[in-house]
Amino acid sequence: MRLHHLRYCLLPVCLAVVTLPVAAKANSDAPIYQPGPDPLSHDNDPAREVAQQNGSAGDNGDMAMPGNNDTSASNASYRDQWLKGHWSLGAVGNVKTSPYRGADDYDLGGLPWISFDSERLHVGIDGIKAKIVQGNWGSVSILGNVRQKPFDDGDSDYLRGLHDRDWAFETGVAYDRDLGPGKAHIEYLHDVSGEHDGQQADATYKVPFETGRFHYEVGGGVMWRDSDLNDYYVGVEPGEARAGRAAYAPDSAFLPHLDASVGFQLTRQMLLRANASATFLPDEYKDSSIIEDDVIYGLGLGLVYKF
Repeated sequence: MRLHHLRYCLLPVCLAVVTLPVAAKANSDAPIYQPGPDPLSHDNDPAREVAQQNGSAGDNGDMAMPGNNDTSASNASYRDQWLKGHWSLGAVGNVKTSPYRGADDYDLGGLPWISFDSERLHVGIDGIKAKIVQGNWGSVSILGNVRQKPFDDGDSDYLRGLHDRDWAFETGVAYDRDLGPGKAHIEYLHDVSGEHDGQQADATYKVPFETGRFHYEVGGGVMWRDSDLNDYYVGVEPGEARAGRAAYAPDSAFLPHLDASVGFQLTRQMLLRANASATFLPDEYKDSSIIEDDVIYGLGLGLVYKF
């Protein structure tokens, strides 16, 4: 077991496999944004979905053009949609299995949590989401995301000597809407830092339900990564090949994933939340000489206070 010293950033992504910021509502009119096992994966996020149900962040009502007499009030209301919100403080910890050959069976991580949420804006260590347009058809948001490096040189003898992977900053766009009993979410991210130059798209569907003070969500989806991003995770350059570690250049691939979470409302302002995930690695990952497992499991636990 090893403890990663995580860096913090308000412009935070996704760990190929476990990524779940999650949330639940603190009272009937004010949702809490709650982290999950991977605070860098900012938009598999029940909190925003709960907020949409409450008519807060993500209210899909039609936007009407104001009349001249209402311009001043409308401008103030529009500013409030971005700037009037709440802060959340807390801590999140997670454990995940490592798919890398020769690495420890699991990784343990943790960090403090801080975020700001308004009707249209989320800013936290997990990322940025700004809702730019919304209607009965759903909403469109722009995203900012920091992707953690997948491994360190010293994690395994099979990883030693591979070129350094560093954190990457990505931007993208997301689409959200109610669909049947659940919520559909589609997002696209692209590296703008030059670290991997890759792309990722993710389509998820989650169904929330409640019993008493417990809030549950179950769902899953499919993630697509291009060859550049997959190389960032499992590629081996020809100059890095040696006995037991063959050169490898992966193609683009699809990674299915399952997600579940449960939240318990301790008080009107404090939420305890746990979640779990499983990501299934395709042949494009398993064919790499530095990969030995075909499923990555993750568990997370978070405690958040909203004010």
